Amino acid sequence: MSIPAEFVRFVRAHREELTLSVYVEATASDPAARRNWRILLRQQLSAARAQLDGAPQEEQDAFDRCAEQLGERLPTDLSLPAGAAWTGFCAASGDMLLLTIPTGVATSARWGLGADIVPYLRVAEDESAVVIQVDRQRGRISRLEHGSVRTLAEFAAEVEGEATPPMGGTPRQGFHGGTRGGTVADDLQRQRRKAEEQMHAALLRALPALAEGEVPIVVGGAPETAAHVFRQLPVHLTNRAAFSPDLRMHDSHESMHAIRDALHALRDRRQQQRVAALLDAAHQGGRAALGYETAAQAAANGAIAELIFSDRAWRQHPLEIEHIIQRALADGANVSWAAHLDAEVGDGLIAGLRFAEPDGRR
Repeated sequence: MSIPAEFVRFVRAHREELTLSVYVEATASDPAARRNWRILLRQQLSAARAQLDGAPQEEQDAFDRCAEQLGERLPTDLSLPAGAAWTGFCAASGDMLLLTIPTGVATSARWGLGADIVPYLRVAEDESAVVIQVDRQRGRISRLEHGSVRTLAEFAAEVEGEATPPMGGTPRQGFHGGTRGGTVADDLQRQRRKAEEQMHAALLRALPALAEGEVPIVVGGAPETAAHVFRQLPVHLTNRAAFSPDLRMHDSHESMHAIRDALHALRDRRQQQRVAALLDAAHQGGRAALGYETAAQAAANGAIAELIFSDRAWRQHPLEIEHIIQRALADGANVSWAAHLDAEVGDGLIAGLRFAEPDGRR
């Protein structure tokens, strides 16, 4: 998962500062029901404010300022798109960060040192991907970013004298042979197969330059043809590629669902591979920390390069896990949440290290 740079900067800058963190989920289709989040949020803010009774007046004033500032920036009842939620962070100094996030969080408010970031990490998704859609006549490479798909390149299998259909259309033959019999038909089929292979080859040649970095790749279209192209992907791209039999040639709402489902499956597969590698390293005395205590020690030493946690770890040590994650992000580590980590790691926390622990603990 790629965490937005502005989020990481905020966490780093205010890790030791009192911060108000607000999460709002307002995705009900009924407009009247969507207003309920305001009631829930007022209740959450009142509960957080009540916990400050007896706190220094300066801290109470800082909370009140943050609640007012975030209140002024709250979305309207109908401004959040379907499937979206909203989060806002306000540090005591007045610095704020506002983000729209996927749904799945509960409306909440928390005041404490640093941002309340675990709810964000549990639902945040990296929706950047290179998308390939291909059939026997057409191919297209697109880029998914910020919820929209932008075409980067298009390819066509062109046979002289034959009309090429639009993307996702039905093939239309534009000429007939001058003689009857199987010879002309066989020759036309050979030309079509050759044009198809040439088109696929051109698409695959263009792909590496359009899929630089570690951006995921999703391949779909006509199932048989797309599977054939998927098998021909360059070896260095296969580890970050997923085949989607549900992604077809046409543009539609269903296509976005198919892309997202493929990205989820790819993320889970790669995360399982990382967990397996880290487990091997931990068991062999390598640069990995297995479990809460060793990960906490590694975080205190600034040794974490990669951190994976589950709900079990968060439930058992909520504030401590927040602090470990904040320290890891501040040190430049990659942090991600795993839904099924508990089966492999008993207390739901594993870390890859930059260097071995000074005291040799793993």
